[in-house]
Amino acid sequence: MIIVSGHAKLKPGALARARGAMLTAIEATRREEGCLFYSYGEDVTAPDTIIILEYWKDWASLERHFTEPHMVEWVKALGEVGVVSRDIRAAEAGVTRTL
Repeated sequence: MIIVSGHAKLKPGALARARGAMLTAIEATRREEGCLFYSYGEDVTAPDTIIILEYWKDWASLERHFTEPHMVEWVKALGEVGVVSRDIRAAEAGVTRTL
């Protein structure tokens, strides 16, 4: 399983403007083959910061995800509202267990 996690800091007020495009991207991504879990959240301690958490079946599924039309639109929307900084990483998980 591939785990993607991180955060993206947007310009002040940008999260509210991006919310519709973000919801569209989340809903479409959750229907993609190989997507096990996909969610964005708002960091309640840091305004205009998106928390990212994704689980993918394999690297090929994640790489294909970036070419999907809804992701092209999401990246365009982020460019329009303004990303100040981001730190998003992907790692391959070996053995996992439920806690």
